[in-house]
Amino acid sequence: MKHLTKIVIIFNLLIFSSCASVYSGSFKQPDLDIVQPDQLGSIVEKWEDGARTTGKTNEFEWWYFDTKLSDGSLVVCYFYKIHFFRDRFFIGLNYNPIEGDEVFQLKYFDRKDVSFEQDSCFVTMGNNYIKGNLNKYEIFLDPNDFEGFGARLTLESQLKPFRPQDGIIKAGDDFFAWLAVVPNGRTTGLVTVNNKSHNVSGDGYHDHNWGNTPLQRLFKSWSWFRGTVGDYTVIAAELNLSEQRGGSSVPILYMANKEEVLINRYGNNGVFTKYDNLIKDTYNPKNESLFSNFNLITTDNIQISIEGNKIIDNSDIFERMSVPKPLRWIMYQSKIDPYYTRFSSTLSILTPDKKKLEGYGVLEIMDLK
Repeated sequence: MKHLTKIVIIFNLLIFSSCASVYSGSFKQPDLDIVQPDQLGSIVEKWEDGARTTGKTNEFEWWYFDTKLSDGSLVVCYFYKIHFFRDRFFIGLNYNPIEGDEVFQLKYFDRKDVSFEQDSCFVTMGNNYIKGNLNKYEIFLDPNDFEGFGARLTLESQLKPFRPQDGIIKAGDDFFAWLAVVPNGRTTGLVTVNNKSHNVSGDGYHDHNWGNTPLQRLFKSWSWFRGTVGDYTVIAAELNLSEQRGGSSVPILYMANKEEVLINRYGNNGVFTKYDNLIKDTYNPKNESLFSNFNLITTDNIQISIEGNKIIDNSDIFERMSVPKPLRWIMYQSKIDPYYTRFSSTLSILTPDKKKLEGYGVLEIMDLK
């Protein structure tokens, strides 16, 4: 009996360690490159928001949009393509009204029903689409695909696109890329709830992400925020590389209005971060510590405090991606339980002359391990 117990333990260890290796990579991988790509120049062109992946194994890409409407409601949607074990195409959306029930929907599409242009952003999935030219975007979500929720929105940019250098975080041949196409814009149009449409307006944001290796093989987690305070737009992030990549962190901080870019910090270039307010009763007990307050300070003494208040999306990534339950269980036993959490948030900025500015935004926490 003792021998059988030992065999079972060894067998489980082999399975768990094998799954962990497949998920995270079983060997030390190239660390973050000392010099990151910086060839594109400061002017973003339309093709940069077009399709940047070709469908090769391990490539992924998504186009993201969010807007805070004048009544305080939030709409978030993302058009996603993944090429891992098989090709997957889907749209995710959240609608968080001030009153009434929240909406979360995820809709998958067949390859024959999707298309992606390379010269500019024009993504279609069924009848749904996001299209634009850096200055103006149209987003359409068909209520027939999302149980009576839909949107027909226009986003007009009020700021130039932003990317830190070429927007590419590179380690050897592997990379993750990010382009804030519309750091802040004006949103107008229609939102449909329970098949009833009403006019809306607000401010919005659009970005574009892509890469060529599973995210968990580059990062263990990240925090990301976009918000507004007065006339300024703030984008803040910290990408935390996996231990296999050296375990370093890459902070990003951008603050601008129509007239000027006040802050443009990337990497260890005069910006420092800290976290507080441990998140409790939200994740699996074995999950690592995560925090809902994200704070940054620059060497020229600008202090930015982001406080995540209300959870508007909290998802087990494996469950969302329809990973089979037996495989999910094995991953959980290997202490792998990735989560994605989004908060509606408050933003405060303390300037060097001690002037305090207050605003709002959306805080995102991606835990990949």
